[in-house]
Amino acid sequence: MKILCFENFKKYLLSLFIFLFTINTVSQNMQNKLSQESSLYLKQHSSNPINWFPWGKEALDIAKENDKLIVISVGYSSCHWCHVMEDESFKKNDVADVMNSKFISIKVDREERPDIDEIYMKALVLMTGSGGWPMNIIALPDGTPIWGGTYLPKDNWIEILNQVSQFYSTRKNDVIEYANKVREGIIEESLIKSPSLESNLLQESIDKYAKKAFTYTDKLNGGMGVGQKFPLPSLLNFYLRYSELKEDNEMRSFVIKTLNQISRGGINDRLEGGFHRYTVDQKWHIPHFEKMLYDNAQLMSVFSNAYMVYKDPRYKEELYNIFNFLELKMTSENGLIFSSISADTNYPNGKKIEGDFYIWNENELKTILKNDFTWVKDYYNINQTGLWEEDKYVFYQTISDNQFAIDLGLDLKKFKSKLKEINKKLFDEREKRIQPIIDTKIIFSWNALTIRGLVDAYKATGDKLFLKKALKINSALENYMILNEKIKHTDGEFNKENVLFFEDYSYYIDSLIGLYEATFELDWLNKAYKFSKLSNNEFGTENYFYKFSSNQDLFYSQTLIQLQDGVIPSANSVMNFNLFRLSHYIGERDFFKVSQKMISNMSGKIEERVTDHMFWLWLSLNYSNKFYEFAICGQKAKEKSQKLSSYYLPNSVIAASNKASEMYLLKGRFIRGETNIYVCVDNTCKFPVKTVDDALELID
Repeated sequence: MKILCFENFKKYLLSLFIFLFTINTVSQNMQNKLSQESSLYLKQHSSNPINWFPWGKEALDIAKENDKLIVISVGYSSCHWCHVMEDESFKKNDVADVMNSKFISIKVDREERPDIDEIYMKALVLMTGSGGWPMNIIALPDGTPIWGGTYLPKDNWIEILNQVSQFYSTRKNDVIEYANKVREGIIEESLIKSPSLESNLLQESIDKYAKKAFTYTDKLNGGMGVGQKFPLPSLLNFYLRYSELKEDNEMRSFVIKTLNQISRGGINDRLEGGFHRYTVDQKWHIPHFEKMLYDNAQLMSVFSNAYMVYKDPRYKEELYNIFNFLELKMTSENGLIFSSISADTNYPNGKKIEGDFYIWNENELKTILKNDFTWVKDYYNINQTGLWEEDKYVFYQTISDNQFAIDLGLDLKKFKSKLKEINKKLFDEREKRIQPIIDTKIIFSWNALTIRGLVDAYKATGDKLFLKKALKINSALENYMILNEKIKHTDGEFNKENVLFFEDYSYYIDSLIGLYEATFELDWLNKAYKFSKLSNNEFGTENYFYKFSSNQDLFYSQTLIQLQDGVIPSANSVMNFNLFRLSHYIGERDFFKVSQKMISNMSGKIEERVTDHMFWLWLSLNYSNKFYEFAICGQKAKEKSQKLSSYYLPNSVIAASNKASEMYLLKGRFIRGETNIYVCVDNTCKFPVKTVDDALELID
């Protein structure tokens, strides 16, 4: 009996082996060409029945050889609607039948290949008037776009595929003619025309542009427009600076209103820190739940500047909340920062639910909080105000902490302590849930933005916690992502075409200047100067602007110059600021001339669409007002410079040294036994003073 059982067991093992082998073989056979890619987003589509290719020569060559149209689908791992379209369309066999038989299909991670994304987004906006992700482009075999759209339900997508395919087969010449017009439109959009205004006239027009952009803002709820709400750091930084310069109370109130709504709204994760990408409503209540590194990096800068100006302790708190988020969820073993966290919770049964990790129902909260539920309910609006859908709530604060503490009969400090305990209890409970997927991709430019945010937080608070983190990130970038002075855009291998991206260089130079502003160690400026020269050689053009990438192969890639400031400032506008500051620090007059040419040549673009160029408008203020140079020399120079840096002084640079220095701004100004502060405009200086307060008295 035992023997029979053993024999049966052997048969069972053999059957199991065959079954597993078969499953594995089938699984392998079902994998498309994306399975070997490093991108999380591409890997997520590797088991689709669609014969996806990654972007590259192989796919384009096959399309040309077979005269097949191309589907180029662009997205990123934390994009909710990208995954919705995958579930509804790209996982379906009937969709795959059409795409595999009639098209060559290419999947692109926009974070990995921002050049491809930029080119086709320009095409999409040109063809439809708007953009977004997932971005689905149908193109000729050479890659020239002929149709574009974003998310589409399955039936609509199949209909579009069949219609475009049929049109190409029956009216090919018409399609090619249309494609040529699209191509010309994209090239035209990227061209820099002669300036419509001279530089001095641009500066005189800043008031007009500021007022024009302000008409698009939401004075009641803060932010831009009356629908979805994005933080838009460049917009906030401009009106923060402009309202202080002009003493404009309406604009100042708008900035404060927006910052308070961002801080108190559902866009702010009050438990682990960090801000979601945007809200789907105008009141900053219901977030689109993904978290992006670039948003949080820039919001550190915005809240730092706001804290310097308004001294609201809540703004300072947000700096630590973002820092906490970076430490808890976003930092890799080598110190670099991950790119994003998905909006969706992926359950073992394959179900995906947007925002499920972050929301609460009333019974959950009652069970966890017990007697504290009553006041937490009021604070976070577990009522009709905070309701999302069904019985799900998003934390949404509508009363200030100070007022709520008064209503509770507690002083503010005790209330804050109590709130911190509650948030920790809720955080611990929430951590037991299935976590949203983190895209562990490292993006160089976003890490550089993070260094800038941390440096600004350090200047605003004086807390070396922020500076230490910034230095650690920079060290990791140098060790892992800069090879022979070439910057890798992501942490994987260099992309197949070895394309370099200007944004990495531009944002990195800014971060290096930032590290000088925090430490006053000259080596940081020397590095910034070196990478500026490298940028000129690799990306510079005759019209003073910089190419998007080093890509030589893709159609019209050589003319691709990105100038619009979106959620992130354009790499060209940041480079303008880099050149402007370096010209003051090291006396490189050619840098200043280039920065002047750039701002002058942008006049027409700013006038056409001012809200798309808010950082350029911010930069214009550098040229229209006095720009101060603080040169501090002596034994206590760095101590005094750090104190001076804690003030909001956007129209200035600060140079400091505890010893004699050959630096342009400091040369010949060291006097042993003294610490002097020189206040200069274009290197013409007033008599030196001894204290920071006296120095501040010398500026307008």
